[in-house]
Amino acid sequence: MSFLALVLVALVLRFTPWRSGFPVDLLSVLVRSVATHTLSRPIWLAIALLVLPLLLCGLLLWLADGLAYGLVTLLLHALVLLLCVGRSDPLGSMASNIEEAWQRGDQEAAALLAERDLQLDATSPESLVLGLRGELAWESFQGYFAPAFWYLLLGPVGALLYRLIANFQRQGEHPLQPIMSSARHALDWLPARLVGLSLALVGHFDRVLLTLRGQLLNWDTQSRELIALCVESAQSATLDDQGEAVRIMRPVRILLTRSLMVWAVCVAFINLIG
Repeated sequence: MSFLALVLVALVLRFTPWRSGFPVDLLSVLVRSVATHTLSRPIWLAIALLVLPLLLCGLLLWLADGLAYGLVTLLLHALVLLLCVGRSDPLGSMASNIEEAWQRGDQEAAALLAERDLQLDATSPESLVLGLRGELAWESFQGYFAPAFWYLLLGPVGALLYRLIANFQRQGEHPLQPIMSSARHALDWLPARLVGLSLALVGHFDRVLLTLRGQLLNWDTQSRELIALCVESAQSATLDDQGEAVRIMRPVRILLTRSLMVWAVCVAFINLIG
């Protein structure tokens, strides 16, 4: 069931206008509403309101179990995953306007667009490229890899839990935010290292392993930083070798797409032997 749901979602993301998941980001709307209405209330109230959609999801899955030979359950799994995927389309249109400006040779416009759209404050062309690649890698991780990991481990409720925590972690003024940040770090820790290992398989193996060796068991290393380091290490060419402007994002997208394929093959194999 889990593999079929992932394949169905991948087909929807690839071949329909829903490349950024469900058209309305319902989870972000829910989290903002909860954060706004519980800002001056006890923390437990915000937690209770966030648990409600998890309970509702579990109840719907229980009620749908066995209906129409499992087809209803499959559709519910796919719908929850579409709600949980990232909204930025990192393997497609994300940063396309920045790439176009770079391709025209207008590095100043590219830097301004990166600052406006991605809050990247680049002081040089090299730092801009590194920042863009890091953003693409991070958005792919939190938009695809991490929700898929928790879906495979805990089902739709796991993916929903991850997305709710990730969204609430951005509510900087809420008293629950520090707790959510710690929970997010814990939820990201293992899948980030698995992504690093998959990047080693599809990229420069020795360099990625060297990067991971010092960080693999380090709890304090931020997942965002680790993913960016692994992506840079996985590339076979350096920044100096990649002079064509159009190619500044393409190698990263190729690596991340191949990493997703590695995950898909592993999931399919586990389903076959399981």
